[in-house]
Amino acid sequence: MRAPAPSVPPSELAKTIEIPRVPALAAGPRRAVWLAVDGTMETLAPDATAARLRDATAPLVCHAPATARRLGVRPLFAYDLLELFAFVYPARFCLPTPRGLAAALGLPLPAALEDEARTLVEAARLLLVALAEPEPSGAKDAAPLAQIMARAGWLWGEAVQGALGAGGRRAAGESGPAGGQAGALAVWTRLKEWQERAPEPPAGHRAVEPGEARARLAQLLGDGAEPRPQQADYASAVCAALAPTETQGEPHVVLAEAGTGVGKTLGYIAPVSVWTEQNDGTVWLSTFTRNLQRQIDRELDRLYPEPKVKAEKVVVRKGRENYLCLLNLEDAVARSTLLPGDRVALGIMARWVAATRDGDMVGGDFPAWLADMLGYGRTLGLTDRRGECIYSACAHYRACFIEKSQRKARRADFVIANHALVMIHAARDAFTGGTGGEERGVPTRFVFDEGHHVFDAADSAFSAHLTGTEAHELRRWLLGPERRGGRRGGGRARGLRSRVEDLIADRAPAEASLQEALNAARALPGDDWHQRVAAGAPLGPAERFLALARQQVLARAAHPDSAYGLEAATEPQITGMAAAAAALDRALGALAQPLRGFAAQLEALLDEKARELDTAARNRIEAVIRGVGRRGAAQIGAWRAMLRTRAVDDGGDNSGVDNGGDNGGDDADHGPAGAPEGFVDWFALDRIDGRDSDVGLHRHHVDPTAPFAEFVIGRAHGALLTSATLRDGTGDVAADWAAAEARTGARHLARPALRAEVPSPFDYAAQTRVL
Repeated sequence: MRAPAPSVPPSELAKTIEIPRVPALAAGPRRAVWLAVDGTMETLAPDATAARLRDATAPLVCHAPATARRLGVRPLFAYDLLELFAFVYPARFCLPTPRGLAAALGLPLPAALEDEARTLVEAARLLLVALAEPEPSGAKDAAPLAQIMARAGWLWGEAVQGALGAGGRRAAGESGPAGGQAGALAVWTRLKEWQERAPEPPAGHRAVEPGEARARLAQLLGDGAEPRPQQADYASAVCAALAPTETQGEPHVVLAEAGTGVGKTLGYIAPVSVWTEQNDGTVWLSTFTRNLQRQIDRELDRLYPEPKVKAEKVVVRKGRENYLCLLNLEDAVARSTLLPGDRVALGIMARWVAATRDGDMVGGDFPAWLADMLGYGRTLGLTDRRGECIYSACAHYRACFIEKSQRKARRADFVIANHALVMIHAARDAFTGGTGGEERGVPTRFVFDEGHHVFDAADSAFSAHLTGTEAHELRRWLLGPERRGGRRGGGRARGLRSRVEDLIADRAPAEASLQEALNAARALPGDDWHQRVAAGAPLGPAERFLALARQQVLARAAHPDSAYGLEAATEPQITGMAAAAAALDRALGALAQPLRGFAAQLEALLDEKARELDTAARNRIEAVIRGVGRRGAAQIGAWRAMLRTRAVDDGGDNSGVDNGGDNGGDDADHGPAGAPEGFVDWFALDRIDGRDSDVGLHRHHVDPTAPFAEFVIGRAHGALLTSATLRDGTGDVAADWAAAEARTGARHLARPALRAEVPSPFDYAAQTRVL
């Protein structure tokens, strides 16, 4: 039952709010200011401030961990204004300084430490008043969360509950569907779930005329904008990438270099927005950096000023590891019964989860400073961790932020992604012949901003890495956590059997194939493989190969004791490497064959029970088939291709691994062939702070823009590749454009790319001073 609105008029509400009667502390690099409760102010040296803190009441501060580091005080018990800000205004931006707080709250900006101390007091008052105002954002959950956090020792708990009480809101009866006061932490039960929708129709093919692009640009800029004819020229040039295609495999591609200051972002948003409206289609805007993603997102506020409309029209897509995992959050809440101190952090996280736009914790609306204040494990450690997602088997699948983002992207006008995500999906498509597994509609129009980074992104995406970390992760995906010393390993990852056992309970062939694959997976590196490989005591064919790879790198390194990563050529190989590669190839063959058989059994199950399976069960089976195909066909296939260029069968003991007849007749009895034409291989030993972190064999394209051109641009209808530094600046026009085409992959296209050059409106040589 909702508490009634307060009878106290809002104008009088501030008089009823009491802030904690504690001093305020503003710390600078060389001194600190202490503002006492009676208004007296002292300037203290860092040592004197530290001594004062040991005896005084916990003060008001802004960013307690940073203040503690500055003063050399650990721990620092304080009323942190940033904690209160994150509770009152979750998912809202604020610089983590007194000046940033002032700007966010509309207070005068402090000019000195003395002003900062006064700002802290006034900020505390404003934040508590905001909680007491009628119908603040998320008011329903604020009271029960505040009670939970107060019981866990939150210093702000009493003041926050007092402010909420002044506003007429109490904790009783507002704990949420989970029941009890702890139910308020179960924020996942109150999230809106996604619903399946009919597939979107394909986009139209109407062209965008330059005049339409210029008109839309003028509309976005508004009446008071500084005239920049170069920006309008740029918008006109972009229209060529939006023209309808006439021949399959010949997209319209535009290479556009626009100098700094032209205004590229709005320059391409203008024509692209006209295209999306006229054709009811989606355009992917891809960047190399998160900063540019945020910039594009902000610029789209001009096109969609209403937040609700923008939420439907614009989707920001990133890798899974950027998003909060609701199952991880649920696990953390469950653990908090034994660790009640965690409930302060979880209460703040619950407020953010209820308010976030899309659950993005890395570069989204999650305040980065919360990780420093609340701890990594209680914040960023709750993101989706590699290999642990159980997809439709998860109880939170229909509320999952990642699933929502993927589905919204199919209907959005703009998808703001990054080069890595776009190319990883294309790489999966290249290896599996599918659609990448996650996007049901393949995008046909792209804008690659920061186009000079396309080469680097493609080099990472279209490469293969047979390393200990990758192989161990595959083993965990298949087997799940294994027992160590009589107890089960850490993490909540579930093995392949636990994800599908209820689906194949009555299918003996599927069960047999699965068991054979799980048995073969034990040839992959197990837990603690780092230590065994470094000690020269490997277990199994994978670890033996990795140990020899490490040995070869160290043997060829000029400085083997370096704190940084080391690399070595694959030729000539050390003794035993070829035989170890052959043994591992057979072990991987023994794993790939039953995985293929298992996937075939699941596909048969889909066909046989097409009318019986509900949507959730079908989605689960399809997800497993995609996962097995991605790992069994693509990843293991790439690894075996790499190993066969290294392998020689010496006829010796290969750990009894039988390839089951699945080696394609390629068990080598000859010398290593080396990397295929167009590829380069090398061994690498990765190190972090002087400690080994990974080791293995790497294969990259000599020219990674070739697969980029084939699997991304070549399958699209149009693309813009743009940057302020797309070309080399040698002054030789032909050579500079040739370099741009090589860097972006345009030279591999059947249809030549159009070139556009728009100079900067500023004379940087005359207007810039380097200090």
